Amino acid sequence: MEEPLQAYTINEAHYYLMVTACKACGKGPWTIDATDKDPAAGIVTLRAKCKNCQGARDFAFVCEHEVPPSGPEAEIVNPSDSPSRIIDLGQWLSLFYLLVETAAREPSRPETRRLGYRAALCLAEAMKFYTDDELPPAEAFFSPETARVFQEHPENFARQKLRNMQAKLPMLGAMARRISLDEKAQRRWWQFWRR
Repeated sequence: MEEPLQAYTINEAHYYLMVTACKACGKGPWTIDATDKDPAAGIVTLRAKCKNCQGARDFAFVCEHEVPPSGPEAEIVNPSDSPSRIIDLGQWLSLFYLLVETAAREPSRPETRRLGYRAALCLAEAMKFYTDDELPPAEAFFSPETARVFQEHPENFARQKLRNMQAKLPMLGAMARRISLDEKAQRRWWQFWRR
């Protein structure tokens, strides 16, 4: 197995599997079959299968931060202001668009809100790559594919464009509060002791 990747949280590791192509078929995404934790080494191993070719592979991550098991905090990707070291700007934007499209097709209102919150978190992660310039630095793109897209269409990565997209979304805090309310509403009356 390769050296463990540096992820901020297990959620970031999950997103990484959504944007990482299978080396065998060049497609994906990966679906997780099992999760193993080695607390002594601080390594989380995700056993995954390519959704396209069914090829199996283990991915190892060192996750800096734990996330709670429930509530909106369970969705946190990166509690720091630093950008991702494993998912680049173009990939975060791809995740944002994918989650927005998935939310639009979701019939359940609470799940639509959760997917929208995840999309907003991905967009926030993309914004962490920007400095004071309108366009991101070349280092914001880790793969040849996303670097090529940036070179061909830099206007799609203008910081103001991303800010405009963020402005159309509810504030992250408001979205988190709504998810908390959704979770409380899903509890049955006999589960009152969990409150």
